[in-house]
Amino acid sequence: MKHLLTTGVLAFGLLALSSGWGHALPLKTEILNPQKKMIGRAHVYIDYVELLDPAGQPKGRVGFVKADGRFQLFVVRDGGKQDWVGRAANRRLYDTKGKLLALYDWTTFWVYVYTPEGEKLGQARCLSFRGICAAGVASYLTGLLESQ
Repeated sequence: MKHLLTTGVLAFGLLALSSGWGHALPLKTEILNPQKKMIGRAHVYIDYVELLDPAGQPKGRVGFVKADGRFQLFVVRDGGKQDWVGRAANRRLYDTKGKLLALYDWTTFWVYVYTPEGEKLGQARCLSFRGICAAGVASYLTGLLESQ
C-alpha cells in the first residue's frame, strides 16, 4: 500500500509539472509610481521582461541580444512592428540616439528608477533577475514604451 501511494504521488507530481502547474516563471510584479500607486506590470523571465499596462495590455519587452560579440540589453516597444526604442547598460537606460533617460539601482527586494537629475520615477519589487527587471521597470517608467 505504501508503494502504491508513493507511486501515485510521484505520478501526480510529474503530471502537474508537465501540465504547467509547478512553473515558477514568470515572476510577476507591479510597477509603482513615486506615490506607490500601481501604474504597470512586469512579467520577469530569466533573460527578458514583458511590460504591460495596468489592464494587462503589452507595452514592450527588455531582453538580452548578442551584438558585437557580447550580450546587451535592448528595449522593444510592442505594436505592429515591435520597434527597437532603447538599450540599457551599467544601470542606465538610453534611447536609440544614446540620450540618457534614467538611472536605476536595486536592493535585495526592490528596484528604484530615477531621472538623470535624481528625481525618483518609481519602483518595483523584484525578487530575482534584478538587473533585467530594473531595466524593464526603467523603460516603462520613462515612457520609452509609449507610441510616438
